[in-house]
Amino acid sequence: MDYSVPEVTSAEREFYGENLILLEGAISEFLSCMDMIRRYEVQLGNRDPVASSQTRIKSAESMRQKLQRLAFPVTAESAMKNVFDAAGVRLVCPFIQDIDRTAELIRAIPGVQIQTEKDYIRSPKPNGYRSYHLIVEIPIFLSNEKKYMKVEVQFRTIAMDFWASLDHKLKYKKDNLKHPEIIAKELKKCADTITAMDYKMQEIRSLLE
Repeated sequence: MDYSVPEVTSAEREFYGENLILLEGAISEFLSCMDMIRRYEVQLGNRDPVASSQTRIKSAESMRQKLQRLAFPVTAESAMKNVFDAAGVRLVCPFIQDIDRTAELIRAIPGVQIQTEKDYIRSPKPNGYRSYHLIVEIPIFLSNEKKYMKVEVQFRTIAMDFWASLDHKLKYKKDNLKHPEIIAKELKKCADTITAMDYKMQEIRSLLE
């Protein structure tokens, strides 16, 4: 089972300072919990509900822009206090049922509290984006204290993740495209097709089982 921590640049080290190790610790602690959960599910004879995972520390530039947009002070302390997605984990699951199951397992982790939930699978964004988001608060243990850190957890199926990667490229290249609105429209059609495919594949799996 995969286990990885995010790579960071000197920009993140400079911006977050001593808070960076707390963000990395929160991600490591969450991944450790997920690794045990997944192994235990397999031991019980169930399928591993997670196909892969990715992690990230929000880039210094993205964090600065977000703090400015929200009218908060542009400092590491402000980021830790006011923004809850500095540490992020993406869980890619084979089926939508696996997303629901994994979210249920996370809710049951002792000591972990769910701060917010956003279901963009049943209520997708206008551009077709689909995902399930949780903000979880997880304890990390230091030499002389216990701190609670927030981690944003995104759940996607493999198809959703593929679509989101194309949409991400569009956002960063639209200024150089002649007709970005046409590409956005085609991506929306793809999102609708992927939605139908995800549910159809889930139905087939249910029939096989």
